[in-house]
Amino acid sequence: MESTRLINNINVACDWVIKLLYLNLLWILFTIAGLIIAGIFPATAAMYTVIKGYQAGENVSAFKLFKKVYKEEFSRANQLGMVLLIIPVIFYTDWLFTSYLSGTMEMAAKGILLGSACLYGITLLYVFPVYLLNRKVFISIKMAFLIGITYPLNTFMMLISIASLLFLFVFLPMAGYLFLASGLACIVTFFSLRVFQKVEVQAGDKQKQSKSKWVMNN
Repeated sequence: MESTRLINNINVACDWVIKLLYLNLLWILFTIAGLIIAGIFPATAAMYTVIKGYQAGENVSAFKLFKKVYKEEFSRANQLGMVLLIIPVIFYTDWLFTSYLSGTMEMAAKGILLGSACLYGITLLYVFPVYLLNRKVFISIKMAFLIGITYPLNTFMMLISIASLLFLFVFLPMAGYLFLASGLACIVTFFSLRVFQKVEVQAGDKQKQSKSKWVMNN
């Protein structure tokens, strides 16, 4: 029994390695096909869609689904990407502006900017998984931000996992070339789906409570 279980676990692990390797290759190719700047965001949306299907246990045809989502989300994903790129530019411009301040004002302004940059980084973690739920740019950014700060433990565990993976890639750079994008997306999707399940359960509990209150009042 133990040997059979071990073999099954090895098969599952090898299957995931092959899937992530292939998905990382698709992400690179489709990013290049969009001349990098215009291709990276729809390719990322497509990659998250395929990984979500994998983790949900669906029978996913990676190339067909990737290509389909890439085409469908090309415009909207790039709109999302433009907003995500504009925000750091604003931060950088404001940071340059702080050099004209002095003393306490400078320290306070830089502190606010650093705090805002951290919140922006947290938002980035969830923005693509959330985007795939509603396909709306600004709502996705807002919801990603709210989820990130509402579930700090989940966000912290995600950051630890990402840092561990990046630390591994420092010592195994070839693995980083082969699995960086898909590996990070796999981690983010895993923790994001856990949060989404919690949100659904909490929403269901609130509905039950509101229904019970309505019944008692009537």
